[in-house]
Amino acid sequence: MKKFMVVLTIILIILILVLGGGLAGSIYVAQLDTNYPGLTVGSIPVGGLTREQTAAALDAAGWTEHLTTPLEVTTVGGLHFTVDPARAGLASTSQQVAELAYAYGRDGNIFENFGAWLNTKLHPTPLPMNAQDADREYIRSCIAQNRAEIDVLLGDAEYIPAYEEEQLILRKGWGQLKLDEDALEAAIVTALQNGETSLSFSQLIGGLLCPDFQAIHTALLQEPRDAAFTDDGRFEVIDEVVGCNFDVDQAQQLWAAAEPAGEVRIPMTVTWPAVTGEKLRSSLFHDLLGACTTSYWNSTSNRISNVELASSKIDGTILYPGDLFSYNEVVGERTLEGGFLPAPAYVDGDVKDEVGGGACQVSSTLYAATLFAFLETVERTNHYFPVHYMQLGTDATVTIPDGGNVMDLKFRNNRSYPIKIVAYSEVDEDNYVRDLTFEIWGTLEEDDYMPVEFDNSWGWEYPYDRVIEPADPDRPGYKIKLEHEKYYFVDDQGEGMRTLTYRRIYDMAGTMVSEEMLNPLLPNGGPAMDTYYDHNG
Repeated sequence: MKKFMVVLTIILIILILVLGGGLAGSIYVAQLDTNYPGLTVGSIPVGGLTREQTAAALDAAGWTEHLTTPLEVTTVGGLHFTVDPARAGLASTSQQVAELAYAYGRDGNIFENFGAWLNTKLHPTPLPMNAQDADREYIRSCIAQNRAEIDVLLGDAEYIPAYEEEQLILRKGWGQLKLDEDALEAAIVTALQNGETSLSFSQLIGGLLCPDFQAIHTALLQEPRDAAFTDDGRFEVIDEVVGCNFDVDQAQQLWAAAEPAGEVRIPMTVTWPAVTGEKLRSSLFHDLLGACTTSYWNSTSNRISNVELASSKIDGTILYPGDLFSYNEVVGERTLEGGFLPAPAYVDGDVKDEVGGGACQVSSTLYAATLFAFLETVERTNHYFPVHYMQLGTDATVTIPDGGNVMDLKFRNNRSYPIKIVAYSEVDEDNYVRDLTFEIWGTLEEDDYMPVEFDNSWGWEYPYDRVIEPADPDRPGYKIKLEHEKYYFVDDQGEGMRTLTYRRIYDMAGTMVSEEMLNPLLPNGGPAMDTYYDHNG
């Protein structure tokens, strides 16, 4: 009994001392004008400092800068975006943070406050900042701006065969991992509260499954195949097939060694086909096969309008092998409703105003261009009178009369590849000289004469020839020239000329290597000359 009383007395003394010490400590803590010991703001120690000293310590550590310095957030793959502290509602001043630091642990009773003090004495304690005022919607919008790039990085592709680099490329977790946006939002809030100006975050969510490299190998393992055109005459391109191979075991090892979301590059053996789809596509409309330019500088405004309207309707026309071009079908009837205007034209052996006047200059210029391109003429009629803008034998008149004969320009793409007709007008800076040009673009073949000059000039006044860069400098170039022989006559209709027209090919030394008469033959085998009457005859 005596022993019990002694133990009890000792316990009571200890309790009195503890309570007395706690009370004394609580009173001491209540009288402090400094922060609790061990308190930190981010990485800045502020324990034992007054409010004024805390603000000064924060400013010395660059706290003020964080008010205007965006938080630079770096995510997986080095992708990054910024967050404005002020717009996020977390740009607290050093004075505001000093007040929060001083208030920490002082919101309970004296014993609770003493306990908080004692905890900071024993352990470094980060200051818990008030995040209630954070603009979460703004922070989420910042994350969303970067989401598209992140989604591409972590995207849903299974793999990418990079043939040029001879590598199979994928990311570990492609289509399986996503950025943990909730955790990123919380990390941004914390970083801004602590006055940080940079944040690195790579926390991902989702599972990791190793790709089926054997299936990928089976899908990619194939013999190379050249690109080809479709056999339906439309010249669509069937792309090439690239042959490739890779080591499945090596692929699995490289994938296993990579970090989540890390790029995995697996070496491939690549066998290239000889002909690519790009090469085939670039071969279409690659070469200038023929061109002709005529001038309409002295035309009336109505005739200028007609020339440019008619040529615009032809511009861009594509003819596949065997296709027939009809001027009247493409340009249509020359009517006021169709936008054509009255202008001078040859009508019934005279010059009269006719709706669509000038259309024949368009057809004639186009006809000469087709002659340079070696296209097959199906229908063509020369004018009654010589025209000032064309060499004799290279003009083509067109009409769509209300009654009587219809004259059309028709030609066929008799080449092995499609052709494109390009038309354009050029006007000098004084709006005086006006030139109309037609170009025929296509694909030069092995047996074609590669043109370096088209010459349809017939005197010093109309030197409309065209010198071009050779399409293939390794091939010999040729000058293609349209020339005529002229024979005068007199008949019961008047005086005139009959013309034989030739397409002659000259090499670069000026030697003629080929000659072809372009006039159709009569039933008896003789040439059917173009017949022109003198305008004043």
